[in-house]
Amino acid sequence: RTAVGCLLELAFKVATGEVKNGFAIIRPPGHHAEESTAMGFCFFNSVAISAKLLQQRLSVGRIL
Repeated sequence: RTAVGCLLELAFKVATGEVKNGFAIIRPPGHHAEESTAMGFCFFNSVAISAKLLQQRLSVGRIL
């Protein structure tokens, strides 16, 4: 939860222009987690959660 929260805070600050850019060094990164299943040490897919919330809350269309 801490990793997801840190990434969300960074993503929203960059998206709203509060900071120019950022780089999240978080562990676990979440890349093994599926939509409804944890895998390995990844309980949440941090990047997918961040992308979805940016799309929903800030109407961001495309995310790289």
